[in-house]
Amino acid sequence: MSKSNFIKVIVAGFLITSIVGCGTKNFKKTPLDNYIVENSNEKQFSVILEDMDVDGTFFKTYSHKYRVIKHKEDDTPYEQISDWIEVDKKFFAKHEDNLGMVILEKKGQGKISKVASPPGYGYVGDSRYGEWRTHNGSTFWGFYGRYMFMNQMFGMINRPIYRNDYDTYRGGGYYGSRNYYGPKKGGSSRYGTNSQQTRKEKPNFFRRRASKSGWSSSRSRSGSRSRSTGFGK
Repeated sequence: MSKSNFIKVIVAGFLITSIVGCGTKNFKKTPLDNYIVENSNEKQFSVILEDMDVDGTFFKTYSHKYRVIKHKEDDTPYEQISDWIEVDKKFFAKHEDNLGMVILEKKGQGKISKVASPPGYGYVGDSRYGEWRTHNGSTFWGFYGRYMFMNQMFGMINRPIYRNDYDTYRGGGYYGSRNYYGPKKGGSSRYGTNSQQTRKEKPNFFRRRASKSGWSSSRSRSGSRSRSTGFGK
């Protein structure tokens, strides 16, 4: 190789390294990214945003708590509740409207979604777990006897999953692309932080949020420190 060509190779390598470095310099894994890696052998799971909190006055700390639905060897779903996990400001702000929703899901086909969806939607339509049933003119999803506990696990006793809403979710291309909060009623969505049902189910969260001034400032203030902790059992 001539001296000039050798220099060109060195320069090209330097440029590639610089470009890759610039592209990854600001990339920071979220707890969800870590969970995907740590549970790569799991065929199916759902991660629900169980709780969130903001602490501090001048330097704020943002935290999440997750409820994780996994499967035993016999395919029976079970849940784990994580410890509080500190997240950065941007990630916290992204999910402020998603309390009680699935924010990470891996389906049995191996498809992964990192956008918000109602709890339980990942199991709807899967004949292993249940079927569509009609009562008084309304068609809704019902789990088989063996999986009846999943109605409570996903809050479906108070919020049944109706066929029309699910068809809107599937037909509207929401999975993996856009957050879906269900139909609106009286100005309130059916799911998420701003839904009436979430306010009933999580009164402690709303009391805590109301008692802390500047909670919503997570959307505008500078970032916080971040640490990574595992999911509790």
